Amino acid sequence: MNRLRLWMAAFAFGLGLVAGCQLATEKPTATDSPKVLPVTVAEAKTMMVRRTVPVTGTLYPFEDVVLAPRVGGRVERVYHDVGDRIGPGELLLELDDYEYRLALEQARAAYEAELRRLKLSALPELGTDLEQIVARVDTVVEAKANLGYAEAELKREEKLIGVAGAAQAYDTAVNRLAVAKARLQLAETDARVMLTNARRLKAALDDAERRLADTKLTAPNAPEWKQWLELLGPSKTPLQYAVAQKMVSVGEMVQSMPVTNCFRLVIDHILKLTVAVPEKYAPDVAVGQKVEVRVEAYRDRVFEGVIARINPTIDVTSRTFRIIIHIRNGDGELKAGGFATAEIITRNEEIVVVPPEALVQFAGVNKVFVVEGTQAKVVEVRVGARDKQWIEVLGLPVGAKVITSGQKQLIDGSPIRIR
Repeated sequence: MNRLRLWMAAFAFGLGLVAGCQLATEKPTATDSPKVLPVTVAEAKTMMVRRTVPVTGTLYPFEDVVLAPRVGGRVERVYHDVGDRIGPGELLLELDDYEYRLALEQARAAYEAELRRLKLSALPELGTDLEQIVARVDTVVEAKANLGYAEAELKREEKLIGVAGAAQAYDTAVNRLAVAKARLQLAETDARVMLTNARRLKAALDDAERRLADTKLTAPNAPEWKQWLELLGPSKTPLQYAVAQKMVSVGEMVQSMPVTNCFRLVIDHILKLTVAVPEKYAPDVAVGQKVEVRVEAYRDRVFEGVIARINPTIDVTSRTFRIIIHIRNGDGELKAGGFATAEIITRNEEIVVVPPEALVQFAGVNKVFVVEGTQAKVVEVRVGARDKQWIEVLGLPVGAKVITSGQKQLIDGSPIRIR
């Protein structure tokens, strides 16, 4: 009896659950309507923006050269130190030149002695007829005179052939003529050797003069100096080298091998900013484009640069290519070796922008809600440049009214009311 009652109670409970589910799944009546949501809107507008490529890099001197004497010796004088400005050809240091002056005097004496033997005041240029010089050498003149005497003696003996005892004298004359010819040839050969030796001694003299001159270390006199002046243009200070390092002192010994570096000179009136540009920007970057450069030392200043060189190859590891930007620095405000950020100005372009609050992002998808009659419509967009006041959107027509508030409650087709 108790089991029957329990079974009937369970059956009644199940009927109640079924009835409740049916009530819960009934459709709303025709009198129910979606809630109209109040929203604010803004218009998608166009504006001109400047397209740039952001890069960073290190500032390098326009020219950077390390100098060392071509000869060894003890430093006798040093004329400049770090920070000095010097022009091309200006003296930097001198080495003790005593031994080099002695070597020069010896070389000059040997050369001049050989010239006197050749009866010359200076060596003739290459290509000159040397036979005239050879003919004036004393030994050659003497040998020619002996040859003429031997020829004349032989002619006299030829006339006395029939006289008794003349045959022996004739043979002697023939032998003397042969000896005279040989001595002339030998004298001419010796004269040519003297000419060759004179050229060798002249080369030794030139080398001694050069080595003596090399005891003085000077700033380079670059043939491109005029081009650099034109590239720099008007400047507060004249184009000069700056001493970046002085590596020796008076009394120190320097060597030519291995080289002892003595000075490092830089030209910093123009600086080179070397940067790496991602390969995707290759079509946008060209020589001559303007660049805005900023450094930490002058946060509120923009220094103007221009692209001077573009590496034609892409680094396979970083997938970037190198460019060199020239920056005028005639007043010396920028320092070589410093870090700089820059923006390469590629072009000006008209874009469509909306307020930042109009953008809705979900699961990596960017979209905006636009007003279509009395409803909200979802439009998927792509995002470009950004600023505090606007965001560039692609895929949205100009003049579209985008919803800027209340988007979290909206779905595609939601009824709205512009407040």
